Order: sequence, then C-alpha cells, then structure tokens
Amino acid sequence: MRRSCRPRPSILSRLNCGQCNRVLFFSIGVGLGVLIVRQKDRIKEELQNASSDKKSKPKD
Repeated sequence: MRRSCRPRPSILSRLNCGQCNRVLFFSIGVGLGVLIVRQKDRIKEELQNASSDKKSKPKD
C-alpha cells in the first residue's frame, strides 16, 4: 500500500494535505454512521421489549 504523503509531513502540515483529509473525513464518517445505526437498533430493541412486556402482563 502506498503512502499518500511523501515525505512524511508533520501532524500540522497533514491538515493541509487533501489526501490525508479525505482519509480522515472518510473514517470519521464511517464511525458516525456505525454509531447511528447501533443507536437505531438499540432503540428498536427497547421498543420491542417494552411492547412484549406489556403483552405478557395480565390485566387485573
């Protein structure tokens, strides 16, 4: 795999590198997407558990 920057720039100069920024923003976007999908799945499971608890409780 080829490095995107030659020679290796410092951390501050990587902020101006277009290729480094693409990789950075792509990885941040993927991470946020995974978090959002997990949050939606967890909310869906909680709603299903709550509805099944209501159905299983007998009314007095």
